[in-house]
Amino acid sequence: MAHQITKKSTPRRGSLQYYPITRNDKAYHNFNNFSNLTSKEISGFAGYKVGMTQLTYIDNDKNSPTFKTEVMTNATILECPPLVVCALRFYKNKNTVGESWAQGLNKNVLRRLKYKEGNATPDDLKLNSDDLRLLVSTQPWLADIKKTPELFEMGLGGKLDDKYQMAKDLLGKDLELSSVIKDGTFLDVSAVTKGQGFTGSVKRFGVKIYPVHASKSRRKAGNLGAESMAKVQFTVPQHGRLGFNSRVEYNKFVLKIVKEPAELNISSGYKRYGNLTKTALLLKGSVPGSTGRLIIMRKALRPIKSAEPVKINLIKY
Repeated sequence: MAHQITKKSTPRRGSLQYYPITRNDKAYHNFNNFSNLTSKEISGFAGYKVGMTQLTYIDNDKNSPTFKTEVMTNATILECPPLVVCALRFYKNKNTVGESWAQGLNKNVLRRLKYKEGNATPDDLKLNSDDLRLLVSTQPWLADIKKTPELFEMGLGGKLDDKYQMAKDLLGKDLELSSVIKDGTFLDVSAVTKGQGFTGSVKRFGVKIYPVHASKSRRKAGNLGAESMAKVQFTVPQHGRLGFNSRVEYNKFVLKIVKEPAELNISSGYKRYGNLTKTALLLKGSVPGSTGRLIIMRKALRPIKSAEPVKINLIKY
């Protein structure tokens, strides 16, 4: 019997979990589901990815083997300039009824908008709706990042009357990070991954590299499928575009909201970003996306456990 190159238990190479793998049409991705909101609150916030750092904190999880000891972890830094509420968007049976826009918006925001003056009032739209959301815009120029803003929806919690009253009070005003997110909570993050361009099947799907004398080509799939199929299945790992896909990661722990940028700034500045000038957020672990990319956050849809704020010590290099 001939020698076997791989074990019989070896799984197929390349996950089909995300098929079809499509390129995202823009550099950020928003949530559609905010069903976990029950109280009168805003669903989340957004920030720009600065980079990563290391820190230590005292573990206060009673079920953890490192309870009451100092542990080290990686953390992602997001700079979060205030968001501005541009409009209220009303829904009926999950279909858009209309929008009521704020007046006196920044000129950078107005370049992105397409609406007529004298739009409908919130009172008129509320009569024929059963839900509403906030249409918010980022203000990256406040942190000297860029001038072009991003527009997306934010959900609200509570009954329709509570949502309406809260949204009406926020229309045209700024939202601060500390008024929406608290230390020691869990967030879901939505982002677009780094674009890798055209790559081979080894990097794209992790196929096995053939031995030196086994084949003419080493970095590709052994064959393209059965001869009787008379076609190549989509499951065959081949070369192609990789990255720049929308992804959601659940239950990211909020280590700290940093209101003083000087606490995080370093002498050399963060690579491809510089130093911070506005309020920042420290999330435990990593998040998808490249430096400077918009990361949209949502209060955890399915939190894994209850948590409390931790005492941290930053490590600067």
